[in-house]
Formats: sequence, structure tokens, C-alpha cells
Amino acid sequence: MHITTLIPAYKPQYLAELLQCLRLQTRPARQIIFSDDSPNGEFRAALYSDAMAPLRAGLDIECVEGPRHGGGYANMLHLLRVWDQRSELFHLMLDDDVAYPEFYERHLIAHASTQLSCSVSRRWTANEQGLPIGGQPVPPVVANHANRIVTLDDGLVFMTTAIECKNWFGEFSNAVFRAETAPVLVKPAFGGVSYAGIWDLGAFMAASLLAPVGYLQDHLGFFRTSASGNSSKFFGPYMKGAHLGYVALVLGGQRIGKYSPVQARGAFAILAQAMAQRYGSQEDMLPFIALLPQMAAGDELAEASFIEIWHAYLRRHDF
Repeated sequence: MHITTLIPAYKPQYLAELLQCLRLQTRPARQIIFSDDSPNGEFRAALYSDAMAPLRAGLDIECVEGPRHGGGYANMLHLLRVWDQRSELFHLMLDDDVAYPEFYERHLIAHASTQLSCSVSRRWTANEQGLPIGGQPVPPVVANHANRIVTLDDGLVFMTTAIECKNWFGEFSNAVFRAETAPVLVKPAFGGVSYAGIWDLGAFMAASLLAPVGYLQDHLGFFRTSASGNSSKFFGPYMKGAHLGYVALVLGGQRIGKYSPVQARGAFAILAQAMAQRYGSQEDMLPFIALLPQMAAGDELAEASFIEIWHAYLRRHDF
């Protein structure tokens, strides 16, 4: 069983750390494919520079030109097309994150132990220098489990995430997917409702519908925070999209029968309050904020209106 590492590349400033962590893997990936989405090919130039030659040595690297439109997720989809299921497993790794030396070894053990749609390991949140500054609030039913690898069915995944307005799984960088799950990443939607904007959590939830998710209790990497990242731009379209994505996940989850109307209305009530507090001053969020209390009251017309303006928002911001 082999892993291909797929890296949607944009920021060359962390390249040395990225290559070093891939070199130090106790069970290296079979191949590493970069898709360079930097404006003028800066990432490719850095990757193939003389300074990086010692870090490239021994790694099977392929670098292709990225789409340069549609943002990071469009670049991920481009990578999936380039990869074309050439290995049993794939790892979508962001170019500013780091995987610890046993990352691939531990994930390979998980996939060898049982049929999983994907495996997700715990990770630290780190500052720009890579110093861990926080962890993930994992539900007690998982965190207190006796096993180091916990098998999660779709019921547990759905009931501990979007319906509680939580993503305790993390990001793509701390997950390894089986090749057969690639189609759920290509079409990020439940019941005709797109969850673009919160692609990672949606992908884990969608994967759990195909086969269980394996959760590794070990911290096997870190997610880097920085002033240039989308997560730091609270009033930017991507952070707004991530918040609205929870509404989409709940609405879509209800449409496919994973949430009852009562459960969905409770989540909409929580999200209505949170969105009003966080984005009440933002003109582009006001239509959504107006609809959420109506959705919490069970108004199906409000749900239809949300879907219409939500999909328009995604098109407007090229999600």
C-alpha cells in the first residue's frame, strides 16, 4: 500500500521545512506531486533552486503548473486529476503545514488494519515559527477511548461535528484518504447543497458515508497559523464562507437524512446567534443573518432562499 503526497503549492517561504519533513518520514510517500499556483512560478523556481537540491535528493518529485484561479481548493482538484489514482492512498498537504516523522507510518498502519475511507490524526496548532500553541477539542467519547486508532462510523462523525458547529478533525494536512474517496472531494455537496468554504470537514463527513473514518490519537503534525493565512482574515470571504458552510452542512445533512428537522433547527438557532454577533456589521452577511432565525423556526422557504443566495455567494467569490 502506497501514499502519494499532493501539495497545492503557493507559498515558497516554508519550502525547506516542507521538504525536510517529507525526507524524514519513517515510511516515505511513493511520490510527491506539487501543483505550483504561485503567480509567476516562484514556487517552482524555489523548489528547483540549488539551495533546495540537498533536500530534494532521494524524493520522487513531480511539479506541474497550477490552474491559478479559483483558489486553493481548485488547485487541490487539479492535483487529484494529475494524480489520477496512481496509488491506493493520497495525502493533500498544504504547503505551510508539517507532518512529523511517523505520520505516514502511522496512517499506513491504520489503513492496513481495516477498510477505512480516510484516516485522520491529531495535530497541534502552531505559530508561524512552528511552535505548538494549542490542540484540538476532541469529543470525550473519542479522546478517552482506550485504542490509539478509533474507528468512527458516519453516525458519530455527523453527530459530533456540523450539528454541534464544530470541526474537531482539523484540516486536509492531517488526513490520508483512500483512492476510492476522491469523488467526494470533487463534488463537495450533500443533497444538492454545496459545502464549499468548509471543504475539509465536509470531506471527512462525506467520506464517512462510504466507509468508517480512522482517528489516530497521536499528534502527528501541526497546522501553521500566520497573518497571511485565510484563517487570520476574519472578515474575508473565506472565513465568512467557513461560517456559512456550517449552515450548508446542516441543511445538506438534513436533506440526506443524517439530521432530523428538530436537530437542524437547533443548529440553525445557534448559528443565527453566532453569525449576528460576529458578522452583524457586514453588509454582505445581512441576508444570511435575516434568514437563519426563520430557518430555526422551520421555514422551508427560508431554507430555499438560503441555498439560492449561498450558491450565489460561492460563485461571486470563485469558491
